[in-house]
Amino acid sequence: MIEIREATIDDIPGIAAAHVMTDWETYAPLFGAEACKLTIAESEDRWRRALGGGGLLLVAEDRGTIVGLGHACADRIDALYLQAAYHRRGIGKGMLWVLLQFLRDRGVSEARFDVVAVNAAAIAFYAAQGARPVGRRINRDPRGDTEDLIFAVPTAKAGT
Repeated sequence: MIEIREATIDDIPGIAAAHVMTDWETYAPLFGAEACKLTIAESEDRWRRALGGGGLLLVAEDRGTIVGLGHACADRIDALYLQAAYHRRGIGKGMLWVLLQFLRDRGVSEARFDVVAVNAAAIAFYAAQGARPVGRRINRDPRGDTEDLIFAVPTAKAGT
């Protein structure tokens, strides 16, 4: 049984493990050898900072193992990761709507987030949830530049 809940400091090692795994599962097929492999230490540092940053950090947990995570802060969804084995079960959608509800409760009417432009699966997922592209950004990197699409999604449907 999958549980979606707010993360605690004790979850940081499991969040980092899930983040590193899902990041690689997502980006290695898209970028091959150019994909940047995160380290556990980098990920733990990111999520410790996020946990103390005033936003909402969620985990999706399956029998004690963290299999996904999501983060929202200010007017943005900063992350939504779910292990591939858990796709198409409504878990990602459930996490997204909890994050949108969090933002709506703070007076945000429209959340923004970025998606790598070549990530067709993520783009299709977000479009099915009512998100629309509103801009583009180039990420400069010595290994090669990438393009992100900037999306917006209304928070009004959250919790309804």
